[in-house]
Amino acid sequence: MNEFELIDDVMPDVPSADPGKVAEARARVLNGGRRRRFSAWTGVLVASAATVAVIGAIAVVPRLGGGPVATVTQTSAEEVLSTAADRLARRQEATGGRYWRREMEQVYRQRISVGGREFVAEDRVRDVLWNGIDRNQVMVFSGLGTRPFSAADRAEWEKAGSPRLCGSDTDCRNDMIPIGKTRYLFTGKKGLEQSTLELSVRELLDLPHDPAELKEKLLSYWPAAREAMKDTQSTQSTQSAQVKLPEQDYWLWGLGERLLLDAPATPGTRAAVYRMLAGLPGVRIADGIRDVEGRVGVAILRGGANGEGEEQIVIDRETGDLLATQDVLPVPAADQGNIPPGIVYMSMVIKKLGWTDDEPVIPEGCGPDQKEECLR
Repeated sequence: MNEFELIDDVMPDVPSADPGKVAEARARVLNGGRRRRFSAWTGVLVASAATVAVIGAIAVVPRLGGGPVATVTQTSAEEVLSTAADRLARRQEATGGRYWRREMEQVYRQRISVGGREFVAEDRVRDVLWNGIDRNQVMVFSGLGTRPFSAADRAEWEKAGSPRLCGSDTDCRNDMIPIGKTRYLFTGKKGLEQSTLELSVRELLDLPHDPAELKEKLLSYWPAAREAMKDTQSTQSTQSAQVKLPEQDYWLWGLGERLLLDAPATPGTRAAVYRMLAGLPGVRIADGIRDVEGRVGVAILRGGANGEGEEQIVIDRETGDLLATQDVLPVPAADQGNIPPGIVYMSMVIKKLGWTDDEPVIPEGCGPDQKEECLR
């Protein structure tokens, strides 16, 4: 199954009835084909609703397809984003290191029901990508643990008999990313690959810094991508859950996220991605959005109307650095009782990102010559 076969599950208007399926699909599409398997313990939720801080005047504006909501005036948030993007674009970044290294934490939170008790469980996975010029990718995953989210959740978990929480290890048999161990994956890929699109690290470094030029360049890959999607879209059973953005813009959003999360693009290109995504139809900008670590930034938002999930790209207001991508269900959905409305249920939290002369440390017995992946 390729990424386009999963496209309807990756960013749906209403999250899949199985949050694990959404998480698995997003992990595969956004993280270069990785596959994660999730049990009922694996998770989806954040402790508090994303809030909008007041920088300019407060206005009441309609949410797409829904009733009015309070938000900052568009101009104020746009100015914050523009300033952050300008600062990022001016940054001089050395690209002479052996590898571009991205470290993030995948965070999943979900409400669990056991024996009449309900609690929220949080699963975290450390995810490190090594991507070098003329070097094959190395991906390293470490299970960081699964736990009740809050003190109240812990109390309910204990009343439910303290059931074992195994995170992404579906059956608690250490077959996926068990807690305390690390999985090394060698894909043989270079740069960025997504279905028909293949860009080397050198090509990624040469992407335009102007948002209009970047959009034109990326759209040159769209015809082939569209053709690749035709057959798979015709066989999907979840057509009603597709996003409301035009399919071309939907594709651009997903590719833009991948450029931010998984590609050694220059600061100028990353700033252009922000501006390109902010200019897509139906996309909004809001300031004062918190990521799951409590860091406050300006965010590019899409979706969030009529019970659909809202996707957020959270950006540091001072540096323009990406803080996180995350997903929120703003209002209750009848078939999503395990996702409390108004809070983040899935997030990719950036910890480190940039070029380094360090090499990935591979344990003896692991490596592309031995097997595609290994667990240590």
